Parts: sequence; structure tokens; C-alpha cells
Amino acid sequence: MSIKKHNFLLKPLDFVTILLFLVTFIIFFSMIKTKAQKLIIEISTPEEIYTYDMASNREFSVEGTLGQTKIKILDNTASIMSSPCSNKTCIHQGKISKAGQWLCCAPNQVIVVIKDSGQAAEKSNEPDAISF
Repeated sequence: MSIKKHNFLLKPLDFVTILLFLVTFIIFFSMIKTKAQKLIIEISTPEEIYTYDMASNREFSVEGTLGQTKIKILDNTASIMSSPCSNKTCIHQGKISKAGQWLCCAPNQVIVVIKDSGQAAEKSNEPDAISF
């Protein structure tokens, strides 16, 4: 029994195929939009809705049904620092930093949501699928 050695050589058409694949791959990924998200934080209370830029470091308080809820924005993260609710679950939720994440103090009726400012502006007047 003899073992045959196979030499693997690329043919000219193999080079063309590989080249076409690479060009298609580069064109496909260059067409994908890679825009930087500008995040905003939206705080809803029973009385008002507040909007702040996530890039600005600040601490502020908003009035809920039980009293003042203190919110902190630091290094593109948001967290609830203090609240007059009894169980303090909202404080233990930790920090949020990505679009779609949220914090809630249900007893004080304060909701903190991070949104992409582009998506918020585009979709603010559009009906969603549930509306139809």
C-alpha cells in the first residue's frame, strides 16, 4: 500500500474567486452605517418629563409622589442615588449605560430610560405596530 502525496496548487480561477469574495466582503461592510450613538436620558415623573445628555456629568433631583429622587449621571452612566421609597430597590438596580436600559422607582413613580437621540427623534411621531 502506497501513500500518495497531493500537491495543492491554486489555479488562476481560484485567485479570481478569492479576490471577488474579498471585494464583496469589503463593499458589504463599508455600506453598513456605523454612526456614533448620542445617548440621552429621559426621566419621567407624574408631573413632567426631563431630558438630559448622557455625556454631561451631573447630579439632580426630581419630584415624585413620595418626594425627591436623586439621580446621578457620571461617565455616560446613570444611577439612582437616593429615593424616599421604603424598599430602596431602585438604588440597588445599579448603573445603566446603553440605549434601552431603564431604572424605576415604582413607589415614587420615577422612571429613568436611556435612549438614542436619533431614534427618539425619528420615532417620536410614528405609530408603532400595536397602534394599528
